[in-house]
Amino acid sequence: MTNDDLNMTVTVALLLFQERRLAYAITNAALQVQQIGGVAALFECADKSGVGVSIYDLVPELIGSEGEMAAIMAGKLPRFELSWLNRGADADHTTYLNLINLPHHDAEQRITGVVHLMEDSTSKGELGQRVVQQRNELRLLRDQLLHQNQSLASVNAELKRLDEMKSMFVSIAAHELRSPLASITGYVEMLLDGMFGVVSDKQTEILHIVESGVQRLLSISSNLLDATRLEAGRVELVLVPAHLSRLVRAVATEMMPQMEAREQQFTLDVAPDLPPVLCDRTRATQIIGNLLGNAVKYTGHHGRITVSLTLAAESGFVQMAVSDNGVGIPESDQGRIFNRFFRGENAHLTGETGAGLGLHITRGLVELHSGHIWLQSQLGQGSTFFVTFPIADEEPT
Repeated sequence: MTNDDLNMTVTVALLLFQERRLAYAITNAALQVQQIGGVAALFECADKSGVGVSIYDLVPELIGSEGEMAAIMAGKLPRFELSWLNRGADADHTTYLNLINLPHHDAEQRITGVVHLMEDSTSKGELGQRVVQQRNELRLLRDQLLHQNQSLASVNAELKRLDEMKSMFVSIAAHELRSPLASITGYVEMLLDGMFGVVSDKQTEILHIVESGVQRLLSISSNLLDATRLEAGRVELVLVPAHLSRLVRAVATEMMPQMEAREQQFTLDVAPDLPPVLCDRTRATQIIGNLLGNAVKYTGHHGRITVSLTLAAESGFVQMAVSDNGVGIPESDQGRIFNRFFRGENAHLTGETGAGLGLHITRGLVELHSGHIWLQSQLGQGSTFFVTFPIADEEPT
């Protein structure tokens, strides 16, 4: 190697020491410093004045590691490292150092001392401190989330208990209402039949009002029972093949007096060769009745009501669409229209009353049939409710 090559190597080594913030000290067998190089300040000496002193004076953290130093000198320990030594340069800044101790060999590969390599790892240390801090913060957040989850679980359990109590109360109340209402209905019919004497025209009119109110209360109590049974999962279906068109015609026949009184036009469109559906006939009739009844109530006089039966876009299902040109449903209400006890803000326009349970029950019954229910509506132009029923594998008996 020429002098120029040697000088270049030394220059590169010095640049590397400065760039990487490295220093080294070579000690003899007595661990007295023979040579210091690199960023000597890392050994707490600004120049080479540390030569001749004990390494324990420059690196007091090595005190207590005399056994490891002896093992290096004896060739039994190839490497000994001390990490994250910290030196407080000032109150606001801490320097972190890593010290690596290696055996020093002479030309004949005999161990004559120890090479002590010191690295400034402040940036890594600060990063490590931040990682530790963030880890501790994450652990704290995890503990807080765990506590909140436990609190939420407790609150949810209490809400569930209260909901079950409420459902039980509603169910009991609805059952208890039916007996006196049935008695009232019976006595009203007896009065209207003249079993207790002649009834005047005015009295007859009032008795019919009472009878209508009782029937409305019976309908509400039935809806309350259905809602609580659906929510509790206590509604069981008896699924049989059925022609949906026949069920629609039967319901429409029952409602025809109401439609005729309002001079409403009713149309039933059935696609040719429509397959039968698999349904509980009683509950399917209830679904049709709720949707057709709403169409009658919220369409008004001289309105048009259409029920269309076709194959659904979803394979294996028949679709029923109940359309009207009534008051329609505001877009702001459409997302909540199937909620329990919810009535649209324009429901009062026709003067019709209700408890807001019909569509809630209808959705529950449709989903029990593995079907879907949705709507399209525009305020002032009417609504269309869509329902799907699964196709039956065989013809009705």
